[in-house]
Amino acid sequence: MDLKDLLQSLRSGWWLVLLAVLFGTAGAGALTWTSTPQYSSTTKLFVSTSSTTDTSSAYQGNLFSQQRVTSYAELLSGVQIAAEVVEELGLPLTPEEVAGKVTASPVPDTVILTVTVTDTSARRAQDIATSLGRQFAAQVTQLETPAGAEDSTVKVTIVQPADYRDAPVSPDLARNLALGIMLGLMLGVGLALVRGRLDNTVKAPVQVTELTGVGVIGTVLEDSRLAEEHLVTELDSHSPVAEAYRAIRTNLQFLNVDHPPRVIVISSAIPGEGKSTLAVNLATVLAQSGSRVTLLEADLRRPRITRYMGLISGAGLSNVLGGTASLYEVAQPWGDGRLSVLAAGPMPPNPSEMLGSSNMRTLLEHLRQTNDFVLIDAPPLLPVTDAAVLTAHADGCLLSVRYGKTRREELAEASAALERVDGKLLGVVLNRVPQSAAANRGYGYAYSYEADRGRETTADAALARPLADLPAARPAATRERRPAPEGLAASRGRAAAGPLPPVPGRR
Repeated sequence: MDLKDLLQSLRSGWWLVLLAVLFGTAGAGALTWTSTPQYSSTTKLFVSTSSTTDTSSAYQGNLFSQQRVTSYAELLSGVQIAAEVVEELGLPLTPEEVAGKVTASPVPDTVILTVTVTDTSARRAQDIATSLGRQFAAQVTQLETPAGAEDSTVKVTIVQPADYRDAPVSPDLARNLALGIMLGLMLGVGLALVRGRLDNTVKAPVQVTELTGVGVIGTVLEDSRLAEEHLVTELDSHSPVAEAYRAIRTNLQFLNVDHPPRVIVISSAIPGEGKSTLAVNLATVLAQSGSRVTLLEADLRRPRITRYMGLISGAGLSNVLGGTASLYEVAQPWGDGRLSVLAAGPMPPNPSEMLGSSNMRTLLEHLRQTNDFVLIDAPPLLPVTDAAVLTAHADGCLLSVRYGKTRREELAEASAALERVDGKLLGVVLNRVPQSAAANRGYGYAYSYEADRGRETTADAALARPLADLPAARPAATRERRPAPEGLAASRGRAAAGPLPPVPGRR
């Protein structure tokens, strides 16, 4: 995983980072809110030897005190002195509990001991620290008085009495929140990287090439309108999604310049990858370019084409293949008539056998001769064999792969299913690519080039004018040569069209 992959993992898993930070902050706040406030009191003790006027003896005594200080620190936090404190103050605590509240440490290179007592009560912390100083001084005097002598060789002096602090030392809200945010950030980044590492979905064109041996011939960006309006090319002909379908149309026509594919199966590895949306939009942009197109709704189990295009779904392909209707009777023209749609019709008991029958081959051959392109919306490849059977009789298959949903092993298995029937995989369309991924990973241009609104208004007004109101044509010698405009978007709904040649069959 290179740096680009790491950044992409963080970018796609930003919600994990945010969620972890929120949980860390909330956890720190809850811990602070429920924690019991703790107060502290500190006293300082000075350890010295018996006074002497001899410089050498004083130096030796100072070294002796420094060596003793470390042992005294352990003594201060011991249970024995804690028991004396409990008895003196009459505390409702055990000596072990009092000893756990005491922290003693020597100041480096000095003979000073710092003693800190932490308790839930500021007053009690001060009382314990004060009592510790007295009990420690008495115990040192007892321990450091030689046998038969009256005076101790070591003296403990309280140089800083135990202070009273009414501000709690814990919990520290600012520190806890900072720690919660840092821990949450670290956890979120880790989860995002692990998620990116374990993610086995298809997200890059190079993955498609490695798994299938063919390239990505088109990238369709995420568009919220696809959930309601599947005919995006009709809804907004200037949108980036519409331009993406036009790019697919161009790439498809130049896959093989000498023998371009004309009968094309459109399928996917699993359901829900946008194959039917790809089929209807590709069919419309092909028809808009002036080609004669027939779109077959060959997904006999879960047909979607007629519903997306608002057409009648009662009779269709299954009737033609079964010999109960002719192509002329059930084919429905769309727009200006360049596009014809053949609905699925009633669901037969044996869809795979019907789609692989000789009648289906005859129908496809007839449509090949009477159309520039024949698009077949087929079921997914992995659940059923319908798409593989159809690809064997077509020029190839176009796979729709949904970004971040189709797993790599599913795409590889779909490609293998086509190879097993000697079907040709023409290419892959990467569907529903997020705008951020398109801009940062190079899945095609994430830009738009919208038409000038003023020019659109002028053009619409000119198209609405009667022919009689248009200026008279000038002679060819003086006429300015202008490029022909691109085919206008076809109006939705059924329109009049020339008769379709029938397929022989029983009526």
